[in-house]
Amino acid sequence: MFEINTVILEGPDLSGKTTLYNRLHKVSGYRWNIQDRSTLSMVCFARQFNRSDKSLRKNLEKELCNLNNKFIVLMPSFDTIKKRYEERGDEIQTLESLRSLYKIFNEELSLIKDLPNVFVIRESSVSVVGITRQVFDFLEAHESKTPAMIGADISKFLRNAVKNEYVIDLSFSGKIEKDEDPPEDILKDEHEGHYYTEILWEFENIIKKELAGINPYNQPQDMSSRRFYYSSDSCISSIHFMPRNDVLRCCVCFRSTDSVKNADIDLSFVDYLIHKLGGKYFYNCNTHDTMIRMNSAHIRDRV
Repeated sequence: MFEINTVILEGPDLSGKTTLYNRLHKVSGYRWNIQDRSTLSMVCFARQFNRSDKSLRKNLEKELCNLNNKFIVLMPSFDTIKKRYEERGDEIQTLESLRSLYKIFNEELSLIKDLPNVFVIRESSVSVVGITRQVFDFLEAHESKTPAMIGADISKFLRNAVKNEYVIDLSFSGKIEKDEDPPEDILKDEHEGHYYTEILWEFENIIKKELAGINPYNQPQDMSSRRFYYSSDSCISSIHFMPRNDVLRCCVCFRSTDSVKNADIDLSFVDYLIHKLGGKYFYNCNTHDTMIRMNSAHIRDRV
């Protein structure tokens, strides 16, 4: 499960956000946390009213770089905006200020529209029911992505983003398979198989030693320990397993990630490690909750 943190509805005034907000909640049974506007709007309004947007842009980048956030941006034609304004009016905007704001949104949207967690709807002719279905399908498809598919999204993010390097955050969860070992194809990868095998061997030995009490405290660790921890100066810099009741909390930090080459197989390896070691040593844990941070997700030939 590639959980969604927040569904963020964006777009200029009178673009249909409130209507979509209500419809999506109703259709989904309040399945997701939905937020009307976010930092994207703050950036656009800062530009419209000549305020500084420096800190806002940093916050927008953080929101976008958490791949568990999904942005739905409504951009109907300006004729549609104009018609709604003539029918309803607006407490703050005039027709001319709406036109200016619409232009600003289009400019900002051009920078992020192709990111994998941004979904833009421009069709003015599509009914509210049709738009709601499009959004629902987009969100539901994201929740069922595999680690390899999430890795492909990271690659897409870097290929379509403005900068060459980002800090990427994401989380996913699922059942730990204990009945049989996971397939070991990832350990045979032509480029990274040997590296992954070394990590598996080192981390498994760390777990064994901690369980046996071979540590500075001469104290065998139980299923509440915080000491199941692997660290390295290589690209996968740390892996921390913390069994808590029936959930294995997994925190993984990547020092550096060549997103195009490795993001999909790196996340597939993390998933393999969770099932291989989680199922073997953490008998009380039936599910995992995994948090990933990539401190330098980049495309090698662009950095």
